[in-house]
Amino acid sequence: MFDARELSAGVAAGSVGQTVGHPFDTIKVRLQTDGGGQGGMRYASGRHCAALSLRREGARVFFRGLSVPLAAKGVEQSVSFGVRGAASRSLKPYVGDRLRAWASGACAGAVNALVMTPVWLLKVQLQVTASGGLRGPMDALTRTVARQGVRGLYTGGGSILGACVVGASTRFATYDAAVARMRDRGLRDPLAAACGGGVAGMASWMAQFPLDLISARTQAATVAPAAPRGAVAHARDVLRRSGVAGFYRGLGPCLARAFPVNAAVFLTYEVSMRALNDPPWRAVDQHARQAAQHLPVPFPPYPQQPSLSPAPM
Repeated sequence: MFDARELSAGVAAGSVGQTVGHPFDTIKVRLQTDGGGQGGMRYASGRHCAALSLRREGARVFFRGLSVPLAAKGVEQSVSFGVRGAASRSLKPYVGDRLRAWASGACAGAVNALVMTPVWLLKVQLQVTASGGLRGPMDALTRTVARQGVRGLYTGGGSILGACVVGASTRFATYDAAVARMRDRGLRDPLAAACGGGVAGMASWMAQFPLDLISARTQAATVAPAAPRGAVAHARDVLRRSGVAGFYRGLGPCLARAFPVNAAVFLTYEVSMRALNDPPWRAVDQHARQAAQHLPVPFPPYPQQPSLSPAPM
């Protein structure tokens, strides 16, 4: 059911995408979790957040927490593309192409939420903690389990599940539609894949952003001294403090990140799939066989000698 080529291409795509997007993601998470405590808002905008973080903590702050998602992003995208491909093939006899794109994307999002929620929890904890607060991923893991048990690793799991299902279904359906439209208008790969991926990433984040914000606040609260609150309590707090607009705080940096990251992800995936479907060594081997067929014969064939055996009576 699963295609090893899709899984392998997903690993490559996820690693490239995470490296490109992590600085933007750090700014997004800091904006999303800003004002969740009693100190009020610290950042006026994404640019202010980036400048203040750089001045106070140095350039390395934008890559805090990278090790965990970099190691896991390949797994995440491998699962995402692999589950999506398997679900799409399974649903093909029963539903049309458009519904199949949405449904297979939703399946990929649900599986990703189950696999990746603990990783995202540790990433958020490291991103919102000032330098020196947590020594690294293992320190964050140990403190979370000691405080809340293994169940604490799935803090915010409900909102994350909703965000992943909405986001992944929108992402894959938009990508298929965008790439098909671009190819119909004469735009060829790899540019079509990159542009389609960028558009799909932006559409995905616009659809899932409010749920992602609530999950980020829920997970960031696990490092606060107070007892963690649920997603509903955080949603009410955002609505009371900032209104509906508060659910989209940090959307600008997120969209600025979404286009290049998803362009890199889908471009890397398509290039990897093409290489795996038609590896370079296959072309070299085919060329060698064709050349061998046209080589001159090194020696002329030995003339056939007449038979010396007596003719049959």
